[in-house]
Amino acid sequence: MRNLTLATSIATVFVGFSAWAVPPTIQISELPTLKQEAQHKVASKRVTDLYTRSHYHRFNLDDAFSAQIFDRYLQQLDFRRNVLTQADVDSFKPYATQFDDMLSSGELEPGYKMFDIVQKRRYEGFVYALSLLDKPIDFSVPGDVYEYDRDDAAWPKDQAEINELWRQRVKYDALNLKLTGKEWPEIVDILQKRYNNAIKRLTQTNSEDVFQGVMNAFSRSIEPHTSYLSPAMLNVSKWK
Repeated sequence: MRNLTLATSIATVFVGFSAWAVPPTIQISELPTLKQEAQHKVASKRVTDLYTRSHYHRFNLDDAFSAQIFDRYLQQLDFRRNVLTQADVDSFKPYATQFDDMLSSGELEPGYKMFDIVQKRRYEGFVYALSLLDKPIDFSVPGDVYEYDRDDAAWPKDQAEINELWRQRVKYDALNLKLTGKEWPEIVDILQKRYNNAIKRLTQTNSEDVFQGVMNAFSRSIEPHTSYLSPAMLNVSKWK
């Protein structure tokens, strides 16, 4: 885990919607609740059968391998470990030994439940980031750090630690703009657009995105260079 040293202070605290000077342009109720589609059950069963019978890297699709798929899927969902708390991760643990059965049966609902929670947590993170644009950030206070490589970091233990990680990110983003000569009003304008655009992208995810994420967690657990491409993505790749 690597850190960037920053000089900072907390610009604001997390309060209610009514107090936010830079509100989100999209409300959390607008996030899609994604469900598995009928074709995904068939595809999951076929891909699982193909991999278990024909993949050159032999493996046993059992509970131990299921745990590897679970860990990789969790890493895909929150690779910076700045969205989920340890309690969130613990709530997912019952799924760790279910991915083998899920893939074989084509019943992938737990994967969709995990994705749904991560989407909501990520939305909350961006809204908190917007709230930190309420007041200019003090870049002169020494001793602050930005943890930009958190692959091996512990999961945040509570919301306060999550907020601290997002505060670090906002400070880092703002500092980079400051170093290009931007003043605070310009920084706010750029970052509020950036964070609101990120929220907008959350609303544009679809069921196929979740399915592809689950199948890629499976594929890369077998062998890191194996990937699953949905029919739509395969058609796009043919034209590149």
